[in-house]
Parts: sequence; C-alpha cells; structure tokens
Amino acid sequence: MYAQNNSFDHGVSLFRKIYSKTERLLYSISNTKTKIRACWIVVILICFTALYSLNRLTPIISDDFAYLFIYGEEGRITSIKDIIHSQVNHYYMWGGRSVVHFIAQILLMLPTDVADLLNTLVYLSYIFLIYLHIKGRTKNSIFLFLTVNLGVWFSQPVIGDTIFWLTGSANYLWGTWLILLFLLPFRLYIGRVSTPILQAFYSMCIFTLGILAGWTNENTAAAMLVIVIGFFIYYRSHKWSIPVWAIAGFAGAIIGFIIMIAAPGNFVRAGESTSFSLYNLSYRLFMWTLTFFYYSGPLFLITLISIITFSRFSRGDKKDKMKLVLIYAVAAIAAVYAMLASPTFPRRALFGVVTFLIIAIGICFYNLDYKNVFLRQIRLIVVSVSLIAFLFTFYLGWKEINSYSKIVAQREVAIKQAKEKGLDYCEFTRYNGSSYIHGEDPYSEELMSRYYGIRIKLKD
Repeated sequence: MYAQNNSFDHGVSLFRKIYSKTERLLYSISNTKTKIRACWIVVILICFTALYSLNRLTPIISDDFAYLFIYGEEGRITSIKDIIHSQVNHYYMWGGRSVVHFIAQILLMLPTDVADLLNTLVYLSYIFLIYLHIKGRTKNSIFLFLTVNLGVWFSQPVIGDTIFWLTGSANYLWGTWLILLFLLPFRLYIGRVSTPILQAFYSMCIFTLGILAGWTNENTAAAMLVIVIGFFIYYRSHKWSIPVWAIAGFAGAIIGFIIMIAAPGNFVRAGESTSFSLYNLSYRLFMWTLTFFYYSGPLFLITLISIITFSRFSRGDKKDKMKLVLIYAVAAIAAVYAMLASPTFPRRALFGVVTFLIIAIGICFYNLDYKNVFLRQIRLIVVSVSLIAFLFTFYLGWKEINSYSKIVAQREVAIKQAKEKGLDYCEFTRYNGSSYIHGEDPYSEELMSRYYGIRIKLKD
C-alpha cells in the first residue's frame, strides 16, 4: 500500500514538473514576437502538409465519375462553358446546389495536383474562418487555432466524405467555407457606421456573396439565415443600428436560398420519394434526432459542459459572449431539423452542424479566465492528449486511403489489360469506405463503366 502511494506521489510530482516547465516555455514564447511567428508558421505548415498528403492520396470515387461529364449527357467537361451547360441540366434534372457542383466540376477538370492544393488551402481558410468567428476582434491565440484543427478532425463524422473526396468537399467544405466567409462581417460588426460610398460598396459585395452562400447547401444555408437573424437581434440588444450592407446581405442570402430550393430537379426527385405526410414527418423527427445524437451527441454534450464551465469561469462580458454562443448553437440545431424536408439524413449533412457547434464551444473556452491554474492545466492536458490521439488516427487515415489508392491503381492495370484482350467487362470487389474515404455507391458501376470505357461489375 505504501509502495502504491509512493508511486502515485511520484507520478503527481513528475506531472507537476513537466507542467511547470511547459508553462515556462509557453510563457517565454508568448512574450517574444519572433517565437510566436515561428510557432504559427510551424503549426500552419504541419496542418497544410498533413491535409495535403491525404488529399493527394485520395483518388476519384463515386460521384466524381459523374461530374467529370456534362450532367445528363455523354460528353466530358473540357471548359467553363461545358460546366455551365452541365449545371443548367443539373438544376432542371437533379437539384439546386449549382454553386457547389460548379466548384466540384471545376476541381475535377483541373490537374489533380492543382485541385488537391486548392482543396487543402480552402480547408486551412475554413479553419481560419472558424477561428475568426470564435475570437472576433480579440487577440490571436495559437492554442485556439490548434484546438480548432483538432476539433474538426475528431468531431466531423466523415471527413473522408466532406474534406478529401472532391465532390463531397465541394458540397460541404467549400459550401460551408462560403457561408462562414459571408457571415464573418456580421460577427465582426461593432456598431460603427461607414461612409455612404463604403456602405454602397459593402452592400454590393455582400449581396453577391449572400446569393452564392445561400445557394450552397440546404440545411447549412438555412442555419446561416438563422444566424443572420440572430445577429440582427444581437445588434438591437446593443442598441446598434442594423447596417445597410447587412440587410443587403440577408436579402441576397434569401434569394440564393430560394433559387436553390426552387430548382425543378428537386421536385423531380421529390416525386420519386415517399409522400410528405404527418407520419413521415414524425418518423423523420425521431430518426434525425437519433442520427444527430448518435454521431454528434458527444460534441453536443461538450457544448453543454462548455456553457456551464463558461458561466462559472468566464472573463470579460459574460452576458455578451453567451448571446454569441446561443446564436451558433441554435443555428446548429436548426441545421439538424432543416433536414426534415429531406427523405434521408447522411452523416456528411452534419458538417455544418458540427462547424457551428465548434464555434459555440470555442467562444466559451476562448473566453475562460486562464489566470485560473486549474483551467490552464486542463487546457494543456486536453490539447496534449488530442495531439497524441491525432498522430495515431492520422496514421490510420493515411493507411486506409493509401490502401484504397493502391486498389485503384491495380484496377486500372486490370482494366487496361482487359481492354487489350477485348474482354466485355471487369469485375472487382466493391469498396465500402470508412470515416476517411467515401465508399462506392450502388450506381458506381454505371459511372465507372462510362469513365473507363468498359463494363465494370462490383461484387459485394
């Protein structure tokens, strides 16, 4: 018993020494501008390298094969004109997400290296936008930036579908990036009125951006409108006037959203699905709630814990920051139940939900009073453990994506040989995917057959 107590005391003593040295190191870095800049550069380069390596490994899959062609036709896309023509077809035949599918087809038309580079840069700017939504106009924090990266990595249910897969990335990563970019001026506004000329310029810019953001993704764009309304209420609580550019942006967002949901293709697909009855609505309400809690329940619990912690250990204007937390948290819930209009709720549709919850959590934890030693210790432990966990999960992700990349390379060799021998088809085992890479859907056979110029069979 004595030996056990002695070992425990020794462990506590060792932890205190490590923590003390780490605190001194962090304090030294935080008080030297050169060291801070160096740390920022190192962290950004590591994030860029990690994400770019996974993007480079991820081959085209599933819907990528469809969007390499003019939608509804047999011709390959070779120009912007082809993509515009494709999206007109898509709007009338399938759905209204014209902006993000335009981006998808641009990425697929570009050389692979360029598309992967752009996708990685947009991911980093998406992280920076979350970071800016959290901190607002206050001072920078490398801890916050690092935590946002880790939060996205661990909280997004299927990063393979929403970040690495090009079509999925265009729909969710790029779409949410546009939405966060549109919302940033609303977050940074502090009641100052610009000159009439600047107001007119800002209004035109944000009106255009509002149309694009509203025309991206149904449930995340709906949540975006909730956030704008929330900010209008927030401004009035401060007795700030609602600026002209904000009204113009809101109008643009509504126009973009209406254009998206009014697409004739949506009604064509709706006619193929089950009718919208009270029974179906009740069923979806239950199942979509279950889906949310199954995949994002831990994050929702962290949101509640962060709000409770913030209410006890906050710094600055607690009431003001709590209003901001509620704006993003309510929007996240709105994004979940906006899916009631959809017959399915795929995990990737939680991308915007998780993004807004991360912002809500981030506002809480960024504004805690870190003069409290216990809070500093908890922050350091959480970030340290998360970094270690990231190394392991990154390796697993790299291994899975690399494995599928090799499968694709082997398939292409087999396809080439089959075509040379004059065979009618090639048969492969269907790849079902994982959290790190999208799987092959039921219609992948048809899409791959058109792309490779030989009939492809996928066996389960």
